[in-house]
Amino acid sequence: MMETTQTSGSCPAPSQAAVRPWISSSTRGNSGTPAVAISRFHGDGVRYQAKLIGVDPVPDSQGGKMCWDSMMKLKGMEIAARRQGKHKKRVWLKVFSTSLKILDDRSGAVLHDHDICRISSLTKDETDPRALAYVYQNEDSYCLFYIKMANMVRPLCHTTEKSDVRRK
Repeated sequence: MMETTQTSGSCPAPSQAAVRPWISSSTRGNSGTPAVAISRFHGDGVRYQAKLIGVDPVPDSQGGKMCWDSMMKLKGMEIAARRQGKHKKRVWLKVFSTSLKILDDRSGAVLHDHDICRISSLTKDETDPRALAYVYQNEDSYCLFYIKMANMVRPLCHTTEKSDVRRK
């Protein structure tokens, strides 16, 4: 008498459908053409769920140490506010081909509307993979906006660099 057993590496039974292989996230949805990547930002843009940690006036448009110091200052203020029972402002970060908008999560009201050409630096927080900061030129002054994303920051940075939205 011959016994047949099906192991995890064997073929499916004739009545079962074959399972599709896993598609790598690096190839999933990758069109490869810059025109398609840029077209994502036209119309409604790309929306990311986030929390606004804070806004801090800074003396210059560039500078790694300046950005780091400002981010740590805002992070400290956020920790102090959390101890008092206050929460970070929940927002939507919408990236368009010409602007970046911060919208209120509940009402949808535009809190900040920034032209991309006035954003001088985009910095990832090395201690938190979901946090980023950018410096915006407002008339004759500069403000650092510190934001914590719901998901990893890397796709946002990659998306904006790929579409050449961020100016250097």
